[in-house]
Amino acid sequence: MWDDVGLILKRNRTPVIYAFHAPLIIFHPYRPTNHFLNFVSLMKTFYIGLNRSITAFHVLNTTEYRIIRYLGFKCYFTPLGVDTSLFKPRRRSDKFTVVFVGPRFSKGVDMLSRIIPMVLRKAPWIKFALVGEGFLDKYFALLKDTFRNNVEIYGFLPQEDFVKLLATSHVFLFLSRYESFGLAALEALSCGVPVVCFNIPGAPKDIILTQKAGIVVDPFTIDKIVKGIIDYYEMWESNANEFDRLSVMYRNVALKFDWHIIAELFDHMFKDVLV
Repeated sequence: MWDDVGLILKRNRTPVIYAFHAPLIIFHPYRPTNHFLNFVSLMKTFYIGLNRSITAFHVLNTTEYRIIRYLGFKCYFTPLGVDTSLFKPRRRSDKFTVVFVGPRFSKGVDMLSRIIPMVLRKAPWIKFALVGEGFLDKYFALLKDTFRNNVEIYGFLPQEDFVKLLATSHVFLFLSRYESFGLAALEALSCGVPVVCFNIPGAPKDIILTQKAGIVVDPFTIDKIVKGIIDYYEMWESNANEFDRLSVMYRNVALKFDWHIIAELFDHMFKDVLV
């Protein structure tokens, strides 16, 4: 089907951009099938690129941009943007709150069963807000049963409610094993909320690490994730001015990725392929 559509568009001299908005390569596989999927993904890229029915590729992170450019194909890197007028700072909760989103394996939900007890042994007053619905909801339910006073389950939240929860929290816990980008991390920064995450392609590597907008640790070092959460908690408790200063800095990082700016980058890409 893609061949037919691509060739028709090409014959009509219609520029075609093929968007890779799912991970091209999973660099830290924990399942043998990921090796096979990586191979298939690379072969698919070769096939599409060599077929010459497309003008260029588009990706959401610099890691995949370098891979596709290395393969010899034209590629554009443009990250996702954030609505900074919607995701903006609010008065924080009086109780130190860590937000996690996504009861799925790819989001690292299984790691919570190790992280939460380790955090609470050092700071038993911290609250964890678990958001989302998915196949692995059982991890949320088990943690709620075990840590009834420290864990709240929110399930699916309408956007306005999610923004309120995120903006009034203190840390966004981003445990993804792989991402094409990871928009939720950028949304957290836009609210002035620090991100604790693993060093994976996408927003963690391209924004959090590059812009020094949070704590980025080696995959998948649970003890360093715990330390990152505790470090922010101790800063909030003993040096509120420094915590607030960092929050402003993180917000300013997100402003660089406001949709008004990112839309211009997309516009430039579309104009470029039309030349």
